[in-house]
Amino acid sequence: MHPKVSVIIPTYNRATKVTGAIESVLAQTIPDLEVIVVDDGSSDGTRRTLRELYGDQIRYFAQANQGLSVARNKGIAEARGEWIAFLDSDDLWEKEKLEWQFKALERFAPECGGCYTDARLLNHAETRTLFQMAENGYRHESEMGVNADVLRLLVRPGGGGMVVCPSSLLARADAVRKTGGFNPILRFSEDSDFLFRLALVTRFCYVSLPLVRKDQGPVEIRHAGVAAEWNRLEFVLEQSRTRLEGLLRLSDGLLRPVHKLIRKQLGSTHSGLTNCYLETGEYAKARRAVSQAVRFDFTFNVAMKWLLTWISPSLARKTVLHRLDRKGDRAPVL
Repeated sequence: MHPKVSVIIPTYNRATKVTGAIESVLAQTIPDLEVIVVDDGSSDGTRRTLRELYGDQIRYFAQANQGLSVARNKGIAEARGEWIAFLDSDDLWEKEKLEWQFKALERFAPECGGCYTDARLLNHAETRTLFQMAENGYRHESEMGVNADVLRLLVRPGGGGMVVCPSSLLARADAVRKTGGFNPILRFSEDSDFLFRLALVTRFCYVSLPLVRKDQGPVEIRHAGVAAEWNRLEFVLEQSRTRLEGLLRLSDGLLRPVHKLIRKQLGSTHSGLTNCYLETGEYAKARRAVSQAVRFDFTFNVAMKWLLTWISPSLARKTVLHRLDRKGDRAPVL
């Protein structure tokens, strides 16, 4: 007999934390589920710890360290449930999380095949929930509802604009598989890329309750293994460029505001890459990047950056470094 929900938990060297995530799943008021843990190359005894604590209560799979996308895709391939949920190994669920989501999905069926909830941050000074932080960009008006604007929000995720995170998502397994899963090329923003493609397959409803506790501890602790490159700005910008180029191809035929926003974000990303290359004196790369920035989002400031980069790249470099010094930040900014 197939379980109703497959919960996919990717983990890497978090033997002391993943148990908390598993316990929060096993405590759910919806009992008909399976827990799939995909160990992405841990060297801290995760296998031994989980075998001793849970035995056959969970399904455990191990692989070489390849990142979240590959680990989550392994979980999707192994999932036997009608529904799939994701939970990062340092995040936690409230015990009624799935129960509330099925209430919402029942109310908005068959329109919605995906549901997300609000979340609180762990190990962080911020006391507002994700929904509260996102209110300037999108307001969840009721306890349950349908988000008709989720594509726009997923173009520019993160920070105060983030409303959907993988640990809060529950979706039909067939809809998840129609997306093709997570892009293994992406190791940054792979979640928003997947969620955007899922939102093309089905609409999302929400539960406006903080039913997830999302870890926001120090970045160097959370981004380990192959994900450690997250800490390099150039890598983040290149990954964002790859994601946005993919979204641009998908957005043909979508609402014009979504397509326009993707182009604007691509322009901003290329402008940020221009700053990176100017700072390191890679002027040929800077010229190529700024030319792309002008192509995607022609503004006065970008046009001036293009002119200066092509005519006097050394002066453009000094300008960028001066701005960074003034901000007290030696990392390039968008």
